Amino acid sequence: MCVVWMRKIHKQISPIVNRIAARYDVEVEPTFFATGSFNYCYKATVNEQLDLLFRFPILGKSAFRYEKTDDESAIIAYISRYTSIPVPKVFAVEDSPVGPFIAMNFVQGTLLSKHLQTPSDSQTMSVLSPEVRTSTLTKAYHGMAGILVELAKCRFTHIGGLKLENPRNWRIGKRPCTLNMNTLVAQGNYPTSALPEHEFSTANDYFTALANMHIVHLRSQRNDAVENEEDCRKKFIARYLFLKIARNFSTVHNNGPFPLFCDDFRPSNVIVNSDLNVRSIIDWEYCYAAPVELTYCSPWWLLLARPEDWKDGLDAFLEQYLPRQQLFLKVLREYEDMAIQRGDLIQSQRLSDNMAQSLSNGSFWFCAAATSSFGFDDIYWRFIDPTYHGKFKSIEDRVALLNLEEQMDLEPSIRLKMQEAAERTLDEHRSLDTILAA
Repeated sequence: MCVVWMRKIHKQISPIVNRIAARYDVEVEPTFFATGSFNYCYKATVNEQLDLLFRFPILGKSAFRYEKTDDESAIIAYISRYTSIPVPKVFAVEDSPVGPFIAMNFVQGTLLSKHLQTPSDSQTMSVLSPEVRTSTLTKAYHGMAGILVELAKCRFTHIGGLKLENPRNWRIGKRPCTLNMNTLVAQGNYPTSALPEHEFSTANDYFTALANMHIVHLRSQRNDAVENEEDCRKKFIARYLFLKIARNFSTVHNNGPFPLFCDDFRPSNVIVNSDLNVRSIIDWEYCYAAPVELTYCSPWWLLLARPEDWKDGLDAFLEQYLPRQQLFLKVLREYEDMAIQRGDLIQSQRLSDNMAQSLSNGSFWFCAAATSSFGFDDIYWRFIDPTYHGKFKSIEDRVALLNLEEQMDLEPSIRLKMQEAAERTLDEHRSLDTILAA
């Protein structure tokens, strides 16, 4: 399906691009620029002063192409107006025979990640190079710190996606469209009807919804979800116990306000010049008002790769992460000090103190587990379960922590899951028409 769509876009791209170029009384020849994680991109030179980048959400990889496009254009408009964060200028947000697209100015520069990562081919996970100079990393972290501080100053009364009601009134008016939601639907055959459909008024309501998504994911993924009965039992128990934690996880900040948070903010979405000064932040599609606990977590991207993707496991990730975290916190505190001196920040808006505590108080791992359905189990059993329930001795001890309804549901759920694993059939939750319309 994706290949057919790409062939179609190659045929359609010239008239699509020239529909926009006609506004400048020119005809252009678009050229393919890049394929990202979620977008297929073309570049077109309109005149000596303007190059445009046309970004098309990839059919199949982007599960919610129209919602993603609308969310990203709204976020860019808000950030460009109310913050000092550099973002591309949007020239058009339109539909086409191959789906929605955004046309924005092309920003010259290189991705920050290129200056930090170990040289690798495109099929290898990017990781922070152990040879990167401290001076280079300090400069990179300084730029990233500034973006985080600015983004956290944008606060709202609800959790969800931004809507512009009129030229002066921005509000949270829709569900949060998250990176994990996209991954679940695009890769895990997750039923879209079971996803959140509205904004949230409290952090715990939202965390509860995320925990329930993990349960639905386990129930709805028929194939390759469990290895055996023992694995299946542990996965159900972990999700039930996590749900109990999620219901009351947020204490001080449960009722907000809720800052903007971008799931996909990382060095590979930051364009810099040769001196590593930030020129623009790109890829804002999974940005929404979120519980402040997510913002207060030390950034996962300090090593470029997510903890659940680290090839040698979570403990190896943590061993490499801690020294980089100390450097980042030092840089962040220095940035905050300067911003306070300039009058751009007040003491209560500091992020560094909460980030410094996020590993020791467990919020880093709770948020990582809450927002990663495919990485959930390793994170839960390594970091969350012992924090809340002590050293693991037997699975029976954990079963005893479940409520009566969960205990009664456990064995029937395991039997059904093992039956599904043996049948090796697939429940299709999305038709082709649904995929094309999303």
